[in-house]
Formats: sequence, C-alpha cells, structure tokens
Amino acid sequence: MAVQLGKRYRDEESGIEVLCIKPGECDLKVDEREMELMQPKVLPSAD
Repeated sequence: MAVQLGKRYRDEESGIEVLCIKPGECDLKVDEREMELMQPKVLPSAD
C-alpha cells in the first residue's frame, strides 16, 4: 500500500488516526488491521 502525503488514515475499531508526513510504500496497520484512508471534510464556502 502506498501512503499519500498529507492524507489521514484511521482505524475504526481503535479510533486511532494518523496524518502522513512522508509518502511511500508502507504497511499501515493497527493490531494486524489495515488503516483506511479518510475522506476530506467538506467545509462551507466563505463567500
């Protein structure tokens, strides 16, 4: 799995979230479960 710079990853069961500060190939796991890429939050327009 390739982690992406500036993306957040989460483990639903434990609630752990990490922010990737260095991209590359890596096994991002918690207790043998792979962490999932979080979707960005949509913020309201500041018009």
